[in-house]
Amino acid sequence: MLKSSNIDSVLNELPEQAETKVDPPTTNSPKSSPKPNTETTSSSKHQDIDCGLASLQLSAGILQIAEPPLDHVRSQLRELIGRQNKIYIDLSKEKYKLDCSEVAKLNDMMNDVRRYKDKLIKIKKEMQSIYQRTKDLKKRAANVAACKQRDYQRKLDRQHHEESLIGGQ
Repeated sequence: MLKSSNIDSVLNELPEQAETKVDPPTTNSPKSSPKPNTETTSSSKHQDIDCGLASLQLSAGILQIAEPPLDHVRSQLRELIGRQNKIYIDLSKEKYKLDCSEVAKLNDMMNDVRRYKDKLIKIKKEMQSIYQRTKDLKKRAANVAACKQRDYQRKLDRQHHEESLIGGQ
């Protein structure tokens, strides 16, 4: 950004020829032909040339002031963009490495989950089988205990019956 003091210094450097006050031309081109006037004298042509020369010198002065910082900024931007591209490429490589390793880890984890799920299902089936067998064994043990109790009771009853027969004689 230009400071007003820089423009003032450029204006001060202009040759003394441009000290005469000249109305700015109405067109943007410094070497444009003057508008048709009723009086076309050499002094108006001289003023147009001085105005064109002043605008050229002013443009050149502004360029001299603004161009070196802009060139410096351009070179810094090129360097910055180059560094950013290098960092981007490095980060992309690292991301790819991480992605590959993460994908491999994820696949391993998914395989482990599948394997552990299969093991869990097997263990669950085994536990259900053991529970069912235990339940059946308990039922059978209760039946066997009841049968033994009845057999024991019958034996006692028979023994009492025999004793009563023997004792009754």
